[in-house]
Amino acid sequence: MAKQQITIPIFIPHLGCPHRCIFCNQWQATSALALPGPGQIDERIREYMPRIKKSVRRVELAFFGGSFTGIRKDVQESFLAAAHRHLEAGIIQGIRLSTRPDYISEETLDLLRKYDVSTIELGVQSFDECVLKASNRGHTAADVYTAVERIRNNGFDFVIQLMPGLPYDSRESSLDSARRAAELKPSAVRIYPAIVLSGTAMEKLFRTGAYTPLSLDEAVDLCKDMYLIFKSFSVPVIRMGLHPFSPGQTHVVVAGPYHPSFGYLVKSRARRNELVASINKHLHSPAGITGRSIHVVIPENFKEEFIGIKKENMQYLKEFFKLDNVVYSVRPVSEIQIIL
Repeated sequence: MAKQQITIPIFIPHLGCPHRCIFCNQWQATSALALPGPGQIDERIREYMPRIKKSVRRVELAFFGGSFTGIRKDVQESFLAAAHRHLEAGIIQGIRLSTRPDYISEETLDLLRKYDVSTIELGVQSFDECVLKASNRGHTAADVYTAVERIRNNGFDFVIQLMPGLPYDSRESSLDSARRAAELKPSAVRIYPAIVLSGTAMEKLFRTGAYTPLSLDEAVDLCKDMYLIFKSFSVPVIRMGLHPFSPGQTHVVVAGPYHPSFGYLVKSRARRNELVASINKHLHSPAGITGRSIHVVIPENFKEEFIGIKKENMQYLKEFFKLDNVVYSVRPVSEIQIIL
């Protein structure tokens, strides 16, 4: 399916951040080489525009990598004014930014409204107070609720960012954070499983054995369940996992569940659940599975997710149900079909 919306990122690593969270090294995570000046926004947009396909109906400019509303007000205005010129010209259709829950005030929101900012992304990471404290976040879960109320009352869209797998986190805590985030009804969420990046306090914990990150399989399974929680609340998940590093930059990942196609792995795991549930229905029906082979008809629109990397979902079905063979075909259907 062709993309209808894209985001042009402007990275401002650590700008506006009051301190360093233990997991954070935005210079590594964003691959930025230097802080941008407002004039570079024009250059960034000129770079992106020729690559935007005709299917795209909405282009947004986004300030990521720091706590935007923690930046000195005059610097905020210089960035926002540069972006707003392109908004007025119709070159972009939205401005978004990321910040901290405790850096949302009425005065701040007045400034953002002045420049027609449409979406505020909140780096929440967790609703568990122990996790927040251990991660040196410097805010509480209560700050999240206060920020969301102010943002909503002022008419902005908001996105919640979560980071499962931090120190003192657990599966139950991560799923609780997902439920609490979903209940706030954000316009979207991002899920970034914790990765140990070089140059962070979390790397020191890892090196001394005081912290063990999630394995890739654990992270995929956990994020799959978080993804399904948001899906049940009709909250879009617009990103899972860090944006892929270039081949020459992967050395910055010391440990943890990094994968360049992490979101695909999660969605594929969710589709695998659907396949198992669909086959189980037939197992408990009068017909059952009469032979040692089944034929699975997969919806064409999501065929990659259903099949999995290297057909791993088909292999899983074969092993899980102890079948001799699983045959699949791709058709323009709306749901899975099982042919016995």
